[in-house]
Amino acid sequence: MRTSRRQFLARSARLGVLLGAGVPILNACGGDSGSSGSKQTDPIADGLEPERGPLRIVNYADYVSPDVIADFEREFGVKVEISTFDTDTEAIAKLASGALKADVHHSMATNSIGNLIQGGLLQPLNRSYLPNFANVLPAFTDPWYDAGAAYSVPYTFFGTGIGFRADRIDPAEVAAQGWDTIWNATAFKGEVSVIDDEREAFTMAMLRKGVTDINTLDREIIDAAVADVIELIDLVNVKVNIEGYKDIPEGITSIAQLWSADLISGATNYLPEGTGPEVLGFWHPPAGQYVVSNDAMGVLADAESPVLAHLYLNHLLDNDVSEKNFSWVGYLPALAKLDADYVIGAGYVPENLRNCVPTNDDIAQGLRFEPLGPEGDAIYEAAWSRFTAGG
Repeated sequence: MRTSRRQFLARSARLGVLLGAGVPILNACGGDSGSSGSKQTDPIADGLEPERGPLRIVNYADYVSPDVIADFEREFGVKVEISTFDTDTEAIAKLASGALKADVHHSMATNSIGNLIQGGLLQPLNRSYLPNFANVLPAFTDPWYDAGAAYSVPYTFFGTGIGFRADRIDPAEVAAQGWDTIWNATAFKGEVSVIDDEREAFTMAMLRKGVTDINTLDREIIDAAVADVIELIDLVNVKVNIEGYKDIPEGITSIAQLWSADLISGATNYLPEGTGPEVLGFWHPPAGQYVVSNDAMGVLADAESPVLAHLYLNHLLDNDVSEKNFSWVGYLPALAKLDADYVIGAGYVPENLRNCVPTNDDIAQGLRFEPLGPEGDAIYEAAWSRFTAGG
C-alpha cells in the first residue's frame, strides 16, 4: 500500500465530495466522437482501431506499477502520461472545470461515481473491448455505485478491521471480544490506535453497539459514537493515525484499527529482520457487518483516446497483469482468480493473514460508506472536531 493512497483515505471524509457541495459540473454537450471539445454520451462503436496516443491517466501517485505501464506501452506502441492528484475531491474539481484533461480516471472513490456519471464526466463502457471483465469477482459485476458496471470496472479493494500483535494478545481473545478489543486494551495503554478518519472511527463505535446503519445522520447515534471514541483517550491513551501498516509490524503499536491491505503490506515491508509474519494478526466482523471498500476505473467522457482507454482497463483486468500490479502496489485486485488460496500459495500473503483477503461474500454483503451530502459531512466533521479536541 502506497503512502499517498493511505493519506488520501485518511483525509477524504473531512474534505467532503465537492460535486455534492456545489462545485460546477461540466454538462454533457453531446457528440459521439470522443474527440477534444466533445463528450461521449453513448458507448463507443465496436471494432475501432486504437488511437496513436498518448494515453492520459489521472491517478494517485504510486498507485500503479511502472512495469505494468511499460508493458502496456510496449504492447500498443504508445506513451502513457500520468497526472497525479492527492484527493478524490481535487481530481473531481479539476476534471469538472476542465483544468485537467485525461482519458482514464484510474482510481475513483465509489461514493463519487454517481456524481461523476450524473455530471456527464464519464462515458458508458463498451464491453466488446473488455473481455477480461469476465475475470472480475461476481460481487463487482453489479456494484451498488454503478448499476451493471455500466461506467466503471473495479480496481482494488480492502476491508476495515483490527490488526494486532499475535505474540502479545491471543487471537482467540480478539475474536471473542471483537471491537471491544480496542476498549479493553488497558494493558496496552499508549499502544492502541484508530484510523484518522471520522467515518471509520465512528463506524467502529457504532458497530460495537450493534448499529449497522453506518451512513446514519441520527444525532443521538452519532453523539453516542463520539462519546465512546472519546473514552479511548483516557482508557488506552489512543493514538489517531494511519501508521498501523508499519507500527504493528515494528511493534510500536500492539492493537490498531486498520485496513486489511495494511497488514499485507506490513508483513512484506516492515517486519524487523528475524521476525516472522506469525507475530501479526487480523480480525474483522462477519459478512454483513464488515466494511469493504474499493476503487474503480472509468473512461472520461471527453477522452481523446477512448479505444486505448478501454484497452488499458482491459489490461488491468488481465489476471497476470493484475498479479504483477498487486505485487508492487500491495492492494488486492478485484479478480476471482486472485483469491486467498491463490495469493497465499503464491507467497504474497502469509497463511495466518488469510482473513486479510475479503471474500466475495464479504464484498457482496459488505457495509459501505455512501455519500452524506454537505449537511451530513458537516455533522461528522463537527463530531470529529469534538473528539480531536479531547471531548
